[in-house]
Amino acid sequence: MSVNSTGAEVVPPKALSLAEINRRLQSCPPIPSLKSIQGALRELLAAEQRYAGQISEVIRRDPGLTSRLLKLVNSVHYGLGHSVTSLEEAVFYVGVRQVRELATMTPVIEDFKRITGSQKGVGEAHWRNLWKHSIAVAMVTKDLMMATPDSGEDLDYVAGLVHDVGWIVFATAFPEHHVSILEQLKTSSLPVRLIELDCLGCDHSHIGALYLKAQQLGATLEHTTRFHHTPSGDTRDSRLAGAVQIADQFALSIGLGHPGDPPLRSPKDWMTATGWSLLFPEGAEVHRRRALRSLEKSADRLPGMVDCLV
Repeated sequence: MSVNSTGAEVVPPKALSLAEINRRLQSCPPIPSLKSIQGALRELLAAEQRYAGQISEVIRRDPGLTSRLLKLVNSVHYGLGHSVTSLEEAVFYVGVRQVRELATMTPVIEDFKRITGSQKGVGEAHWRNLWKHSIAVAMVTKDLMMATPDSGEDLDYVAGLVHDVGWIVFATAFPEHHVSILEQLKTSSLPVRLIELDCLGCDHSHIGALYLKAQQLGATLEHTTRFHHTPSGDTRDSRLAGAVQIADQFALSIGLGHPGDPPLRSPKDWMTATGWSLLFPEGAEVHRRRALRSLEKSADRLPGMVDCLV
């Protein structure tokens, strides 16, 4: 039995069987954007001839994407010295790759917000920190994969974006367990995954993978979500899970965590993670140096960038 923030005793909910967990997952709302992410814009961005005017016309149809793009280009990160109000000019400054990432991220984050919007017992700051963390992990995962011979998959960014979807599922399908876990985290020194296992019977990575499987969103997203804390193996999905693990720990090291994460890690801890050796084994020195340069840039730009995107 634990005590909540008001001093009242709280009886922890009972752990559930896997059958009951799967039954409850059926009532968890879907993330429709993951099955069809901005099809028109993605097709346009992939075309050989990319015109800012054409891209802007598609962006203009989505108020959320328009708002994020203008906020981003006018942020301190770009330091233009003047206000940008034209979408064409914003596309020019931000670049096609960043627009693609915004187009991928915007509907997913909006779906996440819709799903968690009515949750009780959890403050807005909790979710805002999770959105910021998820976006940062998505960006770093993509950068890490681009530094390796495995680069080139748009799904890399999505894998980082949804790696902690289990937290959303906890709050939606298992609200009493979610609140109990958050209360225990305030006083317990145990790793969050051990608290989750004791409280529910599954940790957030397992719950997230079960949810993605129920939504039929593909083996890659299931695998990377399930094993983003414990990657292993010699497949591309294993290496992608390794990239998500590094990105996750790197985000914590620069202050982009959320209440479910452990304290800030030292700047070098992520280099000892299993994922680092999966991505950059012996003989991959060129790729390793490329990744380190990318991470150095990310440490400076990410905190300010993600702050204006949520």
